[in-house]
Amino acid sequence: MSQLSKLQTDFQSYLLGNTDADDLKKYIVDDETIGASKRVGIYFDAYRLRILETLQTHYPKLHALLGDDLFEKSARSYINAFPSEHRNMRWVGNEMTGHLSETLSEHPVAAEMARFEWALGLAFDAADKPTITINDLASIPFESWGELTFKFHPSVQLLNIEWNIIPIWQALDEDVVPPAPSQTHTPCLVWREDLNSHYRSIDAAEFDALQLVMGGASFGDLCEHCQLQRNAEEATQQAANFLAAWINAELLLKV
Repeated sequence: MSQLSKLQTDFQSYLLGNTDADDLKKYIVDDETIGASKRVGIYFDAYRLRILETLQTHYPKLHALLGDDLFEKSARSYINAFPSEHRNMRWVGNEMTGHLSETLSEHPVAAEMARFEWALGLAFDAADKPTITINDLASIPFESWGELTFKFHPSVQLLNIEWNIIPIWQALDEDVVPPAPSQTHTPCLVWREDLNSHYRSIDAAEFDALQLVMGGASFGDLCEHCQLQRNAEEATQQAANFLAAWINAELLLKV
């Protein structure tokens, strides 16, 4: 290993907190103006500050919910627990939900908020693919509808939310006092439309229908599933309504 490679390896190890500063000081100018300890400390702190800023960008409402001090404390513990493994800073916060579940278990709404905000970010960054319209289905013979299967846009995600984070998120987005955390069960759909991330609460029937079709079930399977709760005519109408809503929201891919 060359001297430069050794310096780079030692420097990275120090920044990640794997080695002591003493292992790096031999490379650093040590004078009365700025000593070696302070010089390396500047880089140590700057590395974490850049990641901290990135986490604030990824989780703006989580930051607002926790406040500056608690968010910074949680972010710094996250940085130590999950050193960045990606060249792209976009992915530096991908373990935040699990980290908060363990380190802030007394505040479960924090982990739930992180999961919701990360899902919105994933929806925004998802690959762009053409989606179908109602007109695309017009040429399909009636007898073939039962066998139709659909693929969903890469941005589409289903969340089972256990806390009232949606009204909390909305309040924080409007810069008003959020409601107190409370447990609730809210199925939620997240996707991207018109270059923006969207979300909406959905009922259990639509959540089950989405899970079914996203798992590869056909339109005929969806109609049979809906028939468990209603007669055949009503079931077919409900399945058609689901399909129309998904197409209008640009959830289904043109294949």
